[in-house]
Amino acid sequence: MIKASLASLSDGKKLLVMFFLALFSAFLFSFLGSALIVAIYGVDGLTMLSSMAINEESIGALKVLQIMQSIGMFVFPGFLLAYMFSLEPWKYIGFRKFNLKSLILVFFTMAVALPGINFLGSLNEQIPLAQWMIDMELKAEELTKAFLTTDSIAVLFLNLFMIAVLPAIGEELIFRGIIQKHFANITKSQIWGIIISALIFSAFHMQFKGFIPRFALGVMFGFMYSWSGSIWLPIIAHFVNNSIATVGYMMLGTGALDSKVEDFGGLTYLWPIGMISIVTVAILLMKLKEQNTEVPK
Repeated sequence: MIKASLASLSDGKKLLVMFFLALFSAFLFSFLGSALIVAIYGVDGLTMLSSMAINEESIGALKVLQIMQSIGMFVFPGFLLAYMFSLEPWKYIGFRKFNLKSLILVFFTMAVALPGINFLGSLNEQIPLAQWMIDMELKAEELTKAFLTTDSIAVLFLNLFMIAVLPAIGEELIFRGIIQKHFANITKSQIWGIIISALIFSAFHMQFKGFIPRFALGVMFGFMYSWSGSIWLPIIAHFVNNSIATVGYMMLGTGALDSKVEDFGGLTYLWPIGMISIVTVAILLMKLKEQNTEVPK
C-alpha cells in the first residue's frame, strides 16, 4: 500500500522524495565509509582525511570514501526509488533492450565527441572565475592527478570501478532515469527535461572549468535516453567517456601519452576539428533517433 501511494505522488513530490532520500543515503554511506576506513587504516585514516594531506595512504582512504559516497548518493537510492515509485521498477527506470546498431552508434559517438568536448572545455576556460573557484579547481586537479596517476594495472581497474562503473550506473539512474523523466513531465517537454537535468548534472560536480562540456555530455546522454527509451545507452556512453578519461589521465601521468592530446580540437590545437566533432555528434544522435522511436514514460 505504501508503495502504491508513493507511485501516485506528483512529479514534483517524487523529486523531493528523491532529494531527501539521496541526502540521507549519502550521509549513511559516508558514515559506513568512515567506519570502513577506520577498519582498514585505523583512526589515523580519518585524521588523514581531515588534514587533506595527499599521500599514498590518504589517497587510499579517499578512494574508499569516494566509492561509498557514489553508492550512497546515486546507486543505492537510484534502485530504491525505482522500486518505491513504480509497480514496474525496471520499466520505470528504463532498463529496456536496445539494438546492436544503437550500441555501435553510442561507441562511435563517444569516440567522435572527444575533440568536441575539448573544444567546449577550451571555450569554458575563457570565462573568468573568482579566486575561490580557481583555488577549488587547482585542488581538484591535484587530487585527480594523485587519484589516477599509476603504473599498476590493479589500481587502474580500481580507478575504473570508482570513476567509470559506479558513476555511469548511479548518476544515470538519478539524473536521466529520475530527474530528467520528472522534469520532462512537469514541463511537458522532453527537451526541457533533458536541459534541466543536464544543468543539474553539471552543476553538481562543482567543477567550474568543466561546466560547459559536462553540460553538453549531460544533454547528449539525455537524448540517448529519450530517443531510445533505454537507460543502458547513456550508462554505456557515460562509462566509455569516464573510462577514456581515466586511462588517458593515467597515460599522461606516466608520460605514455603526449600532453597535446588534451588540447586536440580545442582553441589552441586544431580547433576546426572540435567544431566538426560537435556537428558530427549531432548527426549521429539524429541517426540514433531514427533507429528508435520509444520514449520513456
